[in-house]
Amino acid sequence: MEREAIAALELTYDWLEKAIKSAIEKEKNRMGDLIWKASSELEYSLFLLSMKIGEENLPKTNPSSRLDPKFKGEIGPFLVSIQDLIVKAQELLRKKFYSEAYEAARAARNGLLRLHTMLERQRKEKKKL
Repeated sequence: MEREAIAALELTYDWLEKAIKSAIEKEKNRMGDLIWKASSELEYSLFLLSMKIGEENLPKTNPSSRLDPKFKGEIGPFLVSIQDLIVKAQELLRKKFYSEAYEAARAARNGLLRLHTMLERQRKEKKKL
């Protein structure tokens, strides 16, 4: 289960790398698709980690944790900060710090959810015009 979680985090990182390239090339539709793929892999890794930790032992932190990446106006750097959390989660998982790895991955998910919301809002505003 641990290997699968690490593999899912690695795929998440790779999808985010492609999303960053799409952001640089200003391909918003492709970037959105890649972010969804990253989110899917990240959810899978969180599921595996929650199975490893056990429901009763999951960290009880606020959904917007201290680790959550902060959006400062640019999508590329925001995606990089999410990638940093993915790397942190991988390192913690390899050291068998499961709860801490879960927290880092959950913070990355919070960042991706924020980004999804923002992109959807932009898409709807563009449709209105």
